[in-house]
Amino acid sequence: MSASKQVAVTVAFGDFADRLDRTFTSFAQNPFLDLHVFIIGDKLPEKRFPGITYHLRPPDPAFSHPLRDAVYRRWLFIDELDAEFAIVVDNNDVLCLQKLPEIPTLLRGAAFGATAEHDAGRYIPGQEYTSVYINCGVTFWHIPSSRKMREETVDRGRAYFRNIDDQRSINEVIQTRYYDQMIVLPSQYNFRAHIAPFRFKWHKWPQVSHLDGVMIYHNSFCIEAAKKLLPVKTRAVLPDFLRDPAPLSPAQQRRRRMQERLKPHIVDAGIIRRILSAS
Repeated sequence: MSASKQVAVTVAFGDFADRLDRTFTSFAQNPFLDLHVFIIGDKLPEKRFPGITYHLRPPDPAFSHPLRDAVYRRWLFIDELDAEFAIVVDNNDVLCLQKLPEIPTLLRGAAFGATAEHDAGRYIPGQEYTSVYINCGVTFWHIPSSRKMREETVDRGRAYFRNIDDQRSINEVIQTRYYDQMIVLPSQYNFRAHIAPFRFKWHKWPQVSHLDGVMIYHNSFCIEAAKKLLPVKTRAVLPDFLRDPAPLSPAQQRRRRMQERLKPHIVDAGIIRRILSAS
């Protein structure tokens, strides 16, 4: 496609630097991506994986916690690379399942791309509400045009400690000031459901039986289960309906509506919400 240089980037510290083969090396299947890891610490790990370029950076105590340091500064480290586009991912729980389209194709001219969290209706400072609260474990960037929004996000984290709050900050900044420079990608590019059967019942969290059609899987609890499902099909199969033999009477339509509303189409919704839901 384009001659623009594209990179996949993660940041690690401590023992995480020795486990990049759990998920990060899966992005090597994309020939247009150069893989880079920034190590926060005083030395590079002795165990290094081929195909990854390593960079060493000192900690920044301003973030108060080593994980905050890593997850915020990863969005500035990409400015140091000779690249125009980047995908930035968590270091130990984001698995590339199949070859990706090139980043410019996904961004479609936007500066920033990401997928919505499962539970994506959230209150945020600034805009006050969004229905597409993004997950920042997988983010896509046009590096030159996104620099200001990234700097403002990192400055927000450096200024005030709340928690491991990089996701809150990026949503607050981009969804208030830069929403017109963002594209929301399908969930297939940051798929977060548990793989059934999952032994713990998590409130409002989905479970699925396959990963067909998924490009990037992001769930620390189910990575090994996801690997057992490889290779995945490029598209999931949509089952056909059994055709109605004739138009339904009003009574049959009412019965069909109730049958459909009782099906679990809303994740972890109670029976009352399912009955009242129109779609």
